[in-house]
Amino acid sequence: MQFDYFIESIDFEFETQGKCKIQLYFNGEPVHGFSITENIKRSNTIEIKFTKDDPADVDAYCILKKVLINSFDCVDQFKHLEYKIDTLKHKVQQDTISNNLYFGYVGNMIFTFEHKDDLLSQAAWTIADKTFENVKWPTRNENYRIKDFKNVYDEFRFMFTGCHPPPIKEIDDIVNNLKIDSLTAPMRLPDDKLKIENWINRSKRVNIKNFQALPHFTISTGTTESIYSFLTRFKKVYMPEKAWHHNRQILADKDIEVGDLFSETPEENSAVLVELPAPWYNDNELIDVIKKAKEHNCYVALDLSWLPACVNNIDIDLNNVDEIFFSMNKCWPITSLRPAMRWSRHRINDSQTFDSEVSIYPKVPVNVLLKLIDIFQFDYTFDKYIENHKEICKTFSLQTTPVLWFTTHDDVTHNEEIAESHFFLDDFVCVVKLLQHKDYFFW
Repeated sequence: MQFDYFIESIDFEFETQGKCKIQLYFNGEPVHGFSITENIKRSNTIEIKFTKDDPADVDAYCILKKVLINSFDCVDQFKHLEYKIDTLKHKVQQDTISNNLYFGYVGNMIFTFEHKDDLLSQAAWTIADKTFENVKWPTRNENYRIKDFKNVYDEFRFMFTGCHPPPIKEIDDIVNNLKIDSLTAPMRLPDDKLKIENWINRSKRVNIKNFQALPHFTISTGTTESIYSFLTRFKKVYMPEKAWHHNRQILADKDIEVGDLFSETPEENSAVLVELPAPWYNDNELIDVIKKAKEHNCYVALDLSWLPACVNNIDIDLNNVDEIFFSMNKCWPITSLRPAMRWSRHRINDSQTFDSEVSIYPKVPVNVLLKLIDIFQFDYTFDKYIENHKEICKTFSLQTTPVLWFTTHDDVTHNEEIAESHFFLDDFVCVVKLLQHKDYFFW
């Protein structure tokens, strides 16, 4: 039997009738109480041996009622295992049958099972089981779930796929104690714009030069609003093959051609979208691509969603860029608010500009951000987690990427059979959950 998850315990429950006996052996050793919780290897052997005083006594039998694997009943998976009849005790035409969870013939059932016992699998199952929450969002599936095997197994499978920022109590406490009536006023421009720019550039990792080259400033709900506006303004857009899956998914039914930024040379005066940083690519590779695009007079947009979680130092010269999108939503636990903003070289005639100019954009999210940047430095989250990140990488044999939340591992590869179109974040081990639960479990 093959199990594609980590098994920490197996408990058998039998119902016995008449004068008979069930004995359980695990890796050759007798098991008392039918409970296996120790010395589970990657590959294991289980023997169930059935005996009775009188082999002809049809009223002496056992039924396998439950097989609890990690406390979830998986007994149906055992119905068709072969059972070997003791032909010295019974005259039968065939000495092996499907057990069908019924033990009436004297004999035994021996089978092997393998499971995933690597440290990442152990951690994934531990988190999925021990911290299961009924309400899960954002998700394309049901928001409210019961704790059953299917839902815990799904949590296990996707534990390290994708990324949402970890909860940070210090930030949550500030946000939860704010009163909405103090957050409904419009931004004070240009002072608040300059406040955000200076706050970013006080980072020890990030330096954005020449903000004045992009004088048009608008407020949005998440960077997806800006990205959608950008992608639908052009007939052809160049992007790296691997990027945030939303970018290509929204173009699936639109008459917009997409070119690969790494395998093709962008056409003169075309449009280019780059995520900086991006976990799939080296920072310098992306900066070189931007320079190359400007040499071909391309219109360049930068999605800086991952910038607050960058691992390496990044210098960005906005003289080489036409618009940028920025938020803290992938670094701070403010995804329910999703404040974001856009800087651009020219006025962009879209709803975001209109909403910003007439001040009908959502006020609360951006004002929460302004409150938070008075208290927390741009590098706060990076500084909070970088040392634990290094320890986790060492424990689980992970390699870093340009984005703090993502790491690589030799056993982790893209699964195109289950991934939705253009989704490549499963290339990585997202360490957010490992960071969130460090020192609570075995790591």
